[in-house]
Amino acid sequence: MSSRRTARKNAFLMLYQGDVTGRTVSEVLECWRSCRGEVDAHALNLVRGVEREREALDERLGEVAVGWPVHRMSVVDRAILRLALYEMLHVEDVPAEVATGEAMELAKGFSSDEAPQFVGGVLRGAKEAWLGETERHDRRVEHG
Repeated sequence: MSSRRTARKNAFLMLYQGDVTGRTVSEVLECWRSCRGEVDAHALNLVRGVEREREALDERLGEVAVGWPVHRMSVVDRAILRLALYEMLHVEDVPAEVATGEAMELAKGFSSDEAPQFVGGVLRGAKEAWLGETERHDRRVEHG
């Protein structure tokens, strides 16, 4: 069993590999298993979740990354952002601040010098947009 940080890093690497090579999640997982053995369950859940929600994640990222269409982002940054946004929106026990901090750490290790600030800014914008939608929905329910 690996730590969540290691699982997250491996999930990022698998997502990056799939994006760069154009391979499906299943193909990437098969390659990882043949080279590294069994994939951590948490990493597997993250990779499959990002793949399942990819279109919705990209749509949301496109809304908050003003001036940076998802297809024009670096492959590394795009994989990091998809993973972190998936965790923010779909993994209940990962607070948005943790997902953002972990994403910025991945960006420090794998991307450009400017990437941690870019990643952090996009994810903070996504958090504000998501919480704003939730608050508006809650008010309608309370006062509706």
